[in-house]
Amino acid sequence: MGRHFYVHIPFCEAKCPYCSFFSIADKGGYGDYFDALIKEIRNAPSEIEDDPGQNDTVYFGGGTPSVPDSEYLADTLKALISRFDIDPAVAEITIEANPHSLTFQKASAYRKAGFNRISMGIQSLHDDTLRTLGRLHDREGALNALKIARDAGFTNISGDLILGVPGQSLDDVLCDAGMLIDNGCKHISSYSLSIEEGTPFEKRYGTELDDPDIQEMERKMYHGLRGFLRENGFIPYEISNSALQGYESRHNSAYWSAAEYYGFGAGAHGYIGGKRYGHDNDIDKYINDPLSTSIEEVLSEKDKMNEYAMLMLRTSAGITEEGFSVRFGCPIPGYLLDKMKILVDKGLCERSGSGIMLSRYGLDYANIAFMEFL
Repeated sequence: MGRHFYVHIPFCEAKCPYCSFFSIADKGGYGDYFDALIKEIRNAPSEIEDDPGQNDTVYFGGGTPSVPDSEYLADTLKALISRFDIDPAVAEITIEANPHSLTFQKASAYRKAGFNRISMGIQSLHDDTLRTLGRLHDREGALNALKIARDAGFTNISGDLILGVPGQSLDDVLCDAGMLIDNGCKHISSYSLSIEEGTPFEKRYGTELDDPDIQEMERKMYHGLRGFLRENGFIPYEISNSALQGYESRHNSAYWSAAEYYGFGAGAHGYIGGKRYGHDNDIDKYINDPLSTSIEEVLSEKDKMNEYAMLMLRTSAGITEEGFSVRFGCPIPGYLLDKMKILVDKGLCERSGSGIMLSRYGLDYANIAFMEFL
């Protein structure tokens, strides 16, 4: 599986109505945070065995990594590459970016530093939907950001869309997807609108989103978009993700196969040696002691098997005898086969070769299927 690294950049462009990330204006600068981040990377133990047959992945997420000056990101990636001897020529190295904060200078600097994949927080290409979401960019800004990414040399571009926004239609969503394809996206993610409790957005729209008609429309958007993308050569390889062949996110695919990974930064979580660990969310505490982590969970072999089955059920591959044997060196145990049969009997899953995958019905009630493995 190679080695996998997640770097958390917990800064947002501005206070926004639908999330709880803080603006850098609340903290007064970036330098101390990135100094701490590099210190953590340089002192990280080498606990994941490298598989020479697979490639490493790096993912800079947030927050909005494109908010800080590009030098901070470049220096952090350089430290990571040096510490773990990562080969940028073969590793998948992703940075998340939002249209409002991406500039050609930044995008060019990312490519020069070694980033070769960019994931764009487009969310919509309709101005009314973007206004509802409280985004700082508009349609023109989003399309310009995609052009900036292409002009800077990115050929592996992912764009995300939000479904189920009040006032949004299926035609809007399909139009958005078509424009992403026309503007160079090789990977498209789609997520149902979720609202954090206590935010202005929740106070304004929380009740409306409980409307059964809104929920039914969101499901129509979901299935309509999957069908549209498939017709355009984008294979839905996971519940929320579709890509042209060869452009699937290797980093996220590692999560879905329950691979181990490092997590760096305030609020970041990792999974090493069968142990889940995490950093404190408080940025000041992290800056003061970036090497401090807490063990959140120690997984038994049965826990690992359950989690693997649950995560693989998110993918189009599903749970297979072959995949399970490669991962654990043994056949699928009887108790898991019983759970798989229950899911098929309930119509949440369907047989696929030597295993099972979510049915169309199961895609709508996936959380119920996942609960079988908890």
